[in-house]
Amino acid sequence: MKRLVLVRHGESVYNGEARIQGQRCAGLSELGHAQAKLTALTLADAYPQARLVTSDLQRTLETTAPLEAALGRRAAPDPRIRERSFGRWEGSLRTEVIAAEPERWRRWLEGEDVISEVGGESSDELADRVVPVYHELLAAMVDGEVTIAVTHGGPIWHGLHRLLALPRPTLGGVGNCAVTVLDASDDGYVSLSSWNELAHLPLDLRSTWTPANRADGPPVGR
Repeated sequence: MKRLVLVRHGESVYNGEARIQGQRCAGLSELGHAQAKLTALTLADAYPQARLVTSDLQRTLETTAPLEAALGRRAAPDPRIRERSFGRWEGSLRTEVIAAEPERWRRWLEGEDVISEVGGESSDELADRVVPVYHELLAAMVDGEVTIAVTHGGPIWHGLHRLLALPRPTLGGVGNCAVTVLDASDDGYVSLSSWNELAHLPLDLRSTWTPANRADGPPVGR
């Protein structure tokens, strides 16, 4: 069995500010750094021989750094697993977008994929970009090997709906430093072994979701 472990980055500064980030980046918040350190210890203990790959954005690089230190190896950066572009919404507070474009934001909350309308990537464009990477990572492993990929909510959420042929929305949100595990057999069958696992983080280190504090659109990853 081959294992691909997908990890969302720790809480970012933009997450904490309820700011839409997409491919903009201000790095991790203090909480995010604490989440990343504990997640690194947990993963290094579970998968000491794992290969590492990471999105090339600052918040994922900062999440990956303690894992690199714990495992004693460097991660390969791959821009194909960076977050989707949110176009002109990037860098704006959620409240600013609600005030400026209430109708489009309402449609977004109801599940319409409006991001291409503001110059960003559609959900299909995102899935087209990230799913081949997941296939490549699985194909590059032999039986018993593990690869850890540190990425973002969008690539995890949209990527797995596409990869597993699930209707959207089947899966729930993706928490900061949540761990999701895919297992693949030698004949190519891929199964979801765990989704959005946060048991390694104590309650005081878990980012919370409330309508007043949502940076990148509910559910996380959509």
